[in-house]
Amino acid sequence: MTESVTASTPVEAESALRPTLASAPPGVDALTIAKLLASSGLRRWLHVALDDTQAARLADCLAFFAPEVEVLVFPAWDCLPYDRVSPHRDIVARRLDVLTRLMQPVGAKKSGRPQVVVTTVNALLQRVPAPEALEGRIMLLKAGERVPAERLNGFFAENGYYRVETVGEPGEFAVRGGIVDVFPPGEEQPLRLDFFGDDLESLRRFDPLTQRTTGSATELALKPVSEVILDPAAVERFRTRYREAFGAVRDDPLYEAVSAARAHPGMEHWLPLYHQRLVTLLDYLPEAGVTLDYQALEARDARLETIADFHEARRQIEGGGDSGGWVYKALAPEALYLAAAEWDSGLAARPGGDFTPFAAPD
Repeated sequence: MTESVTASTPVEAESALRPTLASAPPGVDALTIAKLLASSGLRRWLHVALDDTQAARLADCLAFFAPEVEVLVFPAWDCLPYDRVSPHRDIVARRLDVLTRLMQPVGAKKSGRPQVVVTTVNALLQRVPAPEALEGRIMLLKAGERVPAERLNGFFAENGYYRVETVGEPGEFAVRGGIVDVFPPGEEQPLRLDFFGDDLESLRRFDPLTQRTTGSATELALKPVSEVILDPAAVERFRTRYREAFGAVRDDPLYEAVSAARAHPGMEHWLPLYHQRLVTLLDYLPEAGVTLDYQALEARDARLETIADFHEARRQIEGGGDSGGWVYKALAPEALYLAAAEWDSGLAARPGGDFTPFAAPD
């Protein structure tokens, strides 16, 4: 292209794979996404940022340039590949809140606003539970309804909630007589459920620091806070697939904990064994346009190399245990993460492009 380019008007430079949206420094990229969404006639758009910092910046810019658009931020796990620790509950709660929102038609809400999902390279590479795994996992509570205690406790146990003395973070609940405090995904504050027997009399929001009531609610949608759902079917599926993948099991704390339907640190790193199938974030956005941050492909390739390195390190020590006291049996990278070819095919036919802050070449 030989025409002059201004910072407020990015142009497309032809690419063999995807268009390049040139002359789009930080800030202009958000404005461009808002314009692309409006002009395309689409109701959803996905932007893939380099990292969490860039994702937060872009989300803030979108809120400024396009207040009519609903912005959803989908983060990656905050732990290393093949780690012994689980992702933080707040991170997982935010991920599941976004996935359950994407399962609804975009016009289903009263606002009917179009949506932009902002994610990161690491998050897009990671496989996620399929929509059918989350269907029926939302428990709607309304004031005045009967909610048996065993039903509520069963939901907490199967969907990753942790019982604590005082609720302060998403995914926690506390029980004190006829009062149940819970902090579900998608809520800015925890809620206090006041029961008389099995009858839910009221729902009140409260400040987790002061424990003082800040408002009331008429209903609450409880969502999972773990991508691992420990219901009987998932437990049996895990047991069968774990033995098929790794052979006979002996003195394996992970296997024993999941067999007893108990949470175990790092159990999310065997996510494919609990579910019938895993999908990608792109599968939740089948008709969305996609834009990528500058150098997103380089970040993708670097991340895939890191994943391969961590898997190889785990594989080399499988034969003799490691410092953790038990053998870490690692799944193949392709079971948990996208390959570069899957990434490319998933983006191939979608509208959008790859941002660069530089001008388009002649």
